[in-house]
Amino acid sequence: MWGSLFNTLILSSGLHLMSPDIQWYTEEYPPFNYQSEGKLHGLAFNVLKSAYHDLGWFLDESDIVLAPWPRVYKTIQQYENKCVFSMVYTKPRAKLFNFVGLVIPNTIAVIAHKDSGVKAEQLTRDKSLTFGVVKNDIGHLSLLEYGIPESQFVYLKTGLELVRMIDYKRVDLIAYGDAIARFQFKRADIDPNNYRLLLPLVDSKLGYACNKSVPKSVLQKLDKAINSVVLSKPELLRYHDSDSFE
Repeated sequence: MWGSLFNTLILSSGLHLMSPDIQWYTEEYPPFNYQSEGKLHGLAFNVLKSAYHDLGWFLDESDIVLAPWPRVYKTIQQYENKCVFSMVYTKPRAKLFNFVGLVIPNTIAVIAHKDSGVKAEQLTRDKSLTFGVVKNDIGHLSLLEYGIPESQFVYLKTGLELVRMIDYKRVDLIAYGDAIARFQFKRADIDPNNYRLLLPLVDSKLGYACNKSVPKSVLQKLDKAINSVVLSKPELLRYHDSDSFE
């Protein structure tokens, strides 16, 4: 008995020693990463767990920080050995972070109520329109590039707040991932079929992003493991139902 316990402790200690010094952060971004009943879930989370397991690394789930996106985004930029799952890849972001495991397709779009009557050509002309965004989320940054001024943004902390605000008619439009928005509508008990994708902004991929201080050798191992997991277990990246807007 004591020998078995001793071996377990040695194994546990070894796993900790072999694991990279990374502090992981995440946000509410279902179906890719989210919390339910006090535990983390999601496609990106499941792939990360499998990759760590295959590498022989220890992932302490209790040490993962779930926080609003603006805080996460700032923290990953400013502090060493911090990483996040998941983040949409863009060229400007690639200058700020090192990305690995870019395997999850994601479309960012402007979403409107089906009865709103707003047309895509109005977006840069009609200065009375309000856009619900999460600060520094890819939807927010994409609208800035599209030409929407800061004065037309209503900043919210989470995607759940976005869908509630557009349902309450507190904002005219929201910019967010289309599949993620559909999940958030359902979580808020709002019929997603009442909403439409008005304008696609970005077709990109989600992955795992790290502060530039994380050693490249660690990132290369993690990238290889993530891609191997996706090839061997494609079911980990499947989500069901009508997961994007028509």
